[in-house]
Amino acid sequence: MKHSIKIITYVFLFQCFFIQMAVSKEVTLRIHCWEGYARPYAKNFERLIKEKYNIDIHLKITNVSDPNEFWQFSRGRMVDLISPAHNIPRSPSWAFVEGKVALPVNLDNVPRYKDLLPILQHNDFVTQNDKVYAVPYTMGLYGLGYNAEKVKKPDSWNVLWEKSSEGYYTITKDYPDCNIYISSLVLGAAYDDLYNVDRLFKKIAQKDIQNKLNVLAKNAGSLWQGTANPDEFSHLKYAATWGYAVSKANAKGLTWKMAKPREGSTMWVDHWLITYAVSDPLKKKLCEEWINYCLGPELQVGVIRNWGVSPVVTSINHLITPLEMKTFNVADNDYWKSLSLWKFQNKRTKNAYRIFWNNAIKHR
Repeated sequence: MKHSIKIITYVFLFQCFFIQMAVSKEVTLRIHCWEGYARPYAKNFERLIKEKYNIDIHLKITNVSDPNEFWQFSRGRMVDLISPAHNIPRSPSWAFVEGKVALPVNLDNVPRYKDLLPILQHNDFVTQNDKVYAVPYTMGLYGLGYNAEKVKKPDSWNVLWEKSSEGYYTITKDYPDCNIYISSLVLGAAYDDLYNVDRLFKKIAQKDIQNKLNVLAKNAGSLWQGTANPDEFSHLKYAATWGYAVSKANAKGLTWKMAKPREGSTMWVDHWLITYAVSDPLKKKLCEEWINYCLGPELQVGVIRNWGVSPVVTSINHLITPLEMKTFNVADNDYWKSLSLWKFQNKRTKNAYRIFWNNAIKHR
């Protein structure tokens, strides 16, 4: 009986302590993320936390310009939440998980986790020892966009190498590996060949990859940085793009669509990760509230309509149009399974791909 009374007393004191914290404490969350991922939704989230916990929460949001900032700022305990791609948390180059710079997420505080596409739940890229260290927010592919007013729907990346396409397509400049991937896929590489240069060379001759990439870079109408420029799309036929520029171009009255090349495409998934700068249990719970909020309908529909990329949940079908469903492959687990998630690259592969691209852009 005395033991039971003691337990009840501890529970009561803990509850009182938590309530006192909630009543008296202001909390600031430092979020370092890709532009648009947080700032448009900050006020609504701050209002939600005020209503739910009576906490005055403030989001201090900065935007990333180089993925290496995620590691630099996190290791220095300068940020609480970051938005890295799936292949960063367990990368050999950035030891977020191995180095305990990332905190495991308490999924009890993220009830919307169950709404994620099955392929995104407990993914090996962000999971270790049954603990989840990052939760998806949005995803997309380095995809083949096409101007439906100028060309018919292509079924292959090969259209970028056709004579009639010279000067009428755009590709990325700051993610050159993606250009190496599509060049290799056209030459017959399998997904697993793409991320290890020694394996790739066993399948395809080095000179063939270099020659293919040289032509791709030389004949591109432009090389975009960050995201493709929708202002160029009126005179282009094709674009290798994340999808954002396609949505923006269509908003200007153009008719751009995304193709599904038979060779396949590679993809990324951006996640939310809590850094070890968060030592306060209350603050960590509020970080998890933010993660759960980002899986809600407002933000997941916003992923489509504001940024032109794909949502990660299966719970918003009734809130979007049939065209949006089709264009962004919403809730289509089989489609996303057919693509290749970017994988880690060893140093030799990174160096080889850098040389490939540096050689290719000399031809422009």
